[in-house]
Formats: sequence, C-alpha cells, structure tokens
Amino acid sequence: MNKPASGPDPGLLYVNSKIIQPDKLSPEQYTRWYEETHIPDIFQTAGIDQAYRWQALDPAAERPYLALYPLKDTNFLQSSEFKAIPVEEDELPGTKIFNLANFDTRYYKFVQLYEVDNPRSEPPNLVISAGFTPADDEDYENWYQQEHLEEISGISTWRKTERYKLFFSRENRKPPEQREIPHPPKYLTLHFFDGDLLPEEELAKASESEWTKKNMSTMKDAQIMAFKRLSYYKK
Repeated sequence: MNKPASGPDPGLLYVNSKIIQPDKLSPEQYTRWYEETHIPDIFQTAGIDQAYRWQALDPAAERPYLALYPLKDTNFLQSSEFKAIPVEEDELPGTKIFNLANFDTRYYKFVQLYEVDNPRSEPPNLVISAGFTPADDEDYENWYQQEHLEEISGISTWRKTERYKLFFSRENRKPPEQREIPHPPKYLTLHFFDGDLLPEEELAKASESEWTKKNMSTMKDAQIMAFKRLSYYKK
C-alpha cells in the first residue's frame, strides 16, 4: 500500500540510543524516564499517538535501545510543539538527557506497507531494522517488489513489513562532523515478527537467492539489527 498523492505525509520518527554515563543513569532509570516521563510528554502533543520501545537481541549491541513513533504527518516534526517536548531527566534536576545518553534520531517518509489481508491487532514482539544505501536504487526497488517482499512474507512468524526513506537525521544535536553516525542509510525496512525468537533458518533461506546476494554484496551501507519489544503505548 503506497501513500496517497495528496494530504498528510506519513512517516516515522526513529530513535536508536545508548546510555553514555552509566554511573549517573542506570537502564532502570532510563526506562522510567522514557515510559513515565518522555512518552507521556510526547503524547501531550497532537502529532504522535503511538510509541514502541525495543531492546536489541544482541547483548553486545552498541546502541541497544530503539524507539519508533509512527507519524500521520511528518510536517509535525518541524512544528514548535514537537520542538518544545522536554528533554530534562527528572531524577537529576537540571540535567538534559542528551548529557546522559546518545540518540541517533532519524526522520523517515513512508514508502510502503506490505502485510497480510487480515492483520492482527496486538503489537508484534520482534522487529528487524534494516538500513540500506544501495549501489543501484532502481535495482534495489525492483528486488524488493519482485522478489524480496514475497520471500520474507513466506516466513511463518512474519507479521508485516514497513519501508521508509530518510529525509533528516541528527545525533544529540551535534554537527555532522562530530556524530558517530554522520550519514545514516538512505532507506529503512522494518520487518515485524510474532513469537519469542526470530526464525533464523527461515530468514537465512529467504536470503539465498542470487538477486539478494547481489544487492547485499554491493550495498554502500547496511545496518541490520534485531530487537524485542519492551513496551507499546497508544493514547
């Protein structure tokens, strides 16, 4: 399902983060800030009404936390209301969360939703976040439409796939030359799954085609991580 030609411009606010001062901010404090302070503050605005929090399946992940906020209209991200969302850590008065954690924040425009005819209402448990900058955009798109989406959708616990295109990024409000990720991948794919474990064998089989191998071997950039759901909120 592609976005409409006119009207709101749907998208996604994507925030991948890590704690950088663990002596001042524990994972438990971070979770409390996110779920008891930050998400309620976000829900005070008119532009966001859903929030997912995820944690990396790999315990050694550099950035273990992922927050996803579906957007009905990406223009909200330029509003004074969005820019006024507080970023203070209540348990450490006067301390901005940017001093305690590093946030790789990306704004994405919606490209495509691929899902079953009768999707389930409860949130999925797992997501694979796949960021790509392909060598050939046209071949990359053809690969998705003509082969890859069908292969992924054949996996037993697959729920849906969402695709996006990057239009803005920032990292703790630093200039690009000071960022750990100065140039995030151009495209983002989110593959959602049910269950407690990813179907590794089925995923591997879905990546065996020559077209898949060609695209993956020629990617200018590829960032792939798997996450489990920590929480889901909807106002």
